Amino acid sequence: MRTRRLIHRFLLRPLLRRVVELTVVRGDRLDRRGPAVVVANHNSHLDTAVLLASFPTGRLDHVRPVAAADYFLRNRLLAWFTTRIVGILPLDRHSRGDADPLLGATQALAAGNTLVMFPEGTRGEPGVFGDLKSGVARLARHRPSVPVVPVWLDGCDRAMPKGSRLTHPVRCTVTVGRPLFIRPDESTAEFLIRLRSAMVELGTDLAEAA
Repeated sequence: MRTRRLIHRFLLRPLLRRVVELTVVRGDRLDRRGPAVVVANHNSHLDTAVLLASFPTGRLDHVRPVAAADYFLRNRLLAWFTTRIVGILPLDRHSRGDADPLLGATQALAAGNTLVMFPEGTRGEPGVFGDLKSGVARLARHRPSVPVVPVWLDGCDRAMPKGSRLTHPVRCTVTVGRPLFIRPDESTAEFLIRLRSAMVELGTDLAEAA
């Protein structure tokens, strides 16, 4: 774990700063102990790196980005880097039968970890915010005392948009919202609407302040 922190502090974060001027708004909301689910919009290959760079380095041992197993474990080198250095929690998007694809995420929360999720389920086109999948609401239902923290990423899609293998120096802003908790009488659809609205509001407030 110490190796992971050192690699992020002295290699990955300095490399990121060469292509991204990063601003984190209300980053104190990420500096908390105990389990949480941090959710953000997803339009760039750099989103995970930018989000991880927004956490205090000392918290990284307990931060697990949820990522597609079929993509990030497709070869041994990539699997080593993403699991040991990035710290992903692999998600089987094609599980069948009675297997619960969110079991690993539920167990990670029970162990006190913070999960990073992109609830759109895949990278969208630049500037497009898609519908949210139900997984984050199901996790909130399983663990109603765990905060769901909305985040809005701005600018990452201009640095390395979907379909691009090259980075372009840009300014990226990470805006962290107030934590949400699912209500006992709230349906999955209602919670997703409330979460999506909170994320959109963060992006709107940022645009109006610019």
